[in-house]
Amino acid sequence: MILAQTTPTVPIPEIAWSAFAPELLPTIAALLLLLVAVAGRRRQLLVGVPTLVLGVALGAALIARDLVVPGAVAVGFAFAVPAVTAVVPRKPTLIGAWVAAASLLGALVLTVWQFTEQMVPGAATMTAQSAMQGSVANDGIAFFTRLTVYLAALLVLPLGQGYMRDRAINRSEVAPLLLLSVVGMAALGTANDLITLFVALEVLSIALYILCGLARRDRRSQEASLKYFILGAVASAILLYGMALIYTATGSIDLPTIGRTLGLVTTTPVLAALGLALVTVGVGFKVALAPFHLWTPDVYQGAPTNVTAFMAAATKAAGFAAILRLYLVAFPSLEAMWVPALSVLAAITMLYGAYVAVVQHDLKRMLAYSSITHAGYTTIGVVSLSDAGLSATLWYLLTYAVATIGAFGCVIALERRRRGEVTLADLRGLGRSSPALAGILSVCLLSLAGVPATAGFVGKIAIFEAGVNAGLTWLVVVGVISSVIAAFFYLRIAGTMFLEETPVDQALPIVSPGISTGVSVAAALVVYLGIQPQVVLQLADNAAVLVR
Repeated sequence: MILAQTTPTVPIPEIAWSAFAPELLPTIAALLLLLVAVAGRRRQLLVGVPTLVLGVALGAALIARDLVVPGAVAVGFAFAVPAVTAVVPRKPTLIGAWVAAASLLGALVLTVWQFTEQMVPGAATMTAQSAMQGSVANDGIAFFTRLTVYLAALLVLPLGQGYMRDRAINRSEVAPLLLLSVVGMAALGTANDLITLFVALEVLSIALYILCGLARRDRRSQEASLKYFILGAVASAILLYGMALIYTATGSIDLPTIGRTLGLVTTTPVLAALGLALVTVGVGFKVALAPFHLWTPDVYQGAPTNVTAFMAAATKAAGFAAILRLYLVAFPSLEAMWVPALSVLAAITMLYGAYVAVVQHDLKRMLAYSSITHAGYTTIGVVSLSDAGLSATLWYLLTYAVATIGAFGCVIALERRRRGEVTLADLRGLGRSSPALAGILSVCLLSLAGVPATAGFVGKIAIFEAGVNAGLTWLVVVGVISSVIAAFFYLRIAGTMFLEETPVDQALPIVSPGISTGVSVAAALVVYLGIQPQVVLQLADNAAVLVR
């Protein structure tokens, strides 16, 4: 007698596509741009037409299910791809830039749609939701990380077109790599377990390693890429080892579960403490906290300047999103260990970054040490352990990103003029020879310095207020001292531009329409958010919720 064998059925998990809808569009765009690069002159037939047909069909299906906004975004993107390939059929780099911009704009729309869908009716707060069996969290950190990263990428795209063409590095793979790094950063903001967090971190890092080495014939670019890769790999290994110890101590990779388990007496305290220490080292490298910052000046200086602008703005936001979720969700029961440790690291970072920036003459290295200093300021919001600290951190990362991109955009215009490093001497008399560019650079630098009527001032006030309310007055005092030191080199740049005479042989900066658009929008946002911050501040307060 033959017994019938029953095959066990494997349950198929339900995939909540809407949970990561903003990341789907840039991912699809990156894949389409790779097809555009290999399709050659047949790209309209092989890529444009199929995208139009499939996109319209998907959009119609979504609209039929009452998902009007995602459906409209799908239809709009479906028309954008063939339209761009028809207008500039022989320029794959321009196709890449326009398609990437369309996908990022659609991702921003989907991000806002998600936020409005999660708002509590009749209340001024959003609901925190998890999906994919808890591996993805849609909450305030996810919303602001997406908002900051997508906006930063949109501003960076027009800045680099002429600059990369001048250096012969404007290849068709640039836009897909940028989009993949954007997807990794946005996914890092939503990561709610250790595996998702690490995979997202590696996706963004690998793309950035390649982008830093785009200038193959530039020794500094190759050095930056290699140095970033080696040190990044070491930091990732340390982070992964720390995650393994946390898993060993708790038996879970889910961040909320880890947070609940670490408070139990059954948890091995030595393993938990060692895992926490290694995770701190790993994430400290990613956001350039001293003493884990040593890669930052050389990588920022050697990488193509548009890549540096993107790294300085977006990577900081993604890295601190991971820090906020790790320490506020997974490690709240260990606050007696990590709050003092992060506070000391923040104090060292603020003072060291400001002090070393004062003696720099290369503008990119100066802005690199400036980014280190701002990592210290942002950490004050993390260690405040309050909703006010969370919302202040999210706001600060957004304002810092906008001001940093504006500043680096002006550096690109100056670098295109002289085809090399931009030093303080190259800024002499810029206020007379190019007053608009000098004015925009000054506005962005004043925001980084925290001068009133700029977005950076509001951000620092919010961060410092959260620190004082949390009882960290000494750390806020250190931040104020650091701000005073940092104001010196920011104001020195402005003084060099407006108070010194223009050299006779100095050429004018090369300001392309892309650079003009990018830096103007950045400066306008800096001023608007400094004068009328209430709307976005209220948005940050509404988003101060976490999946726990």
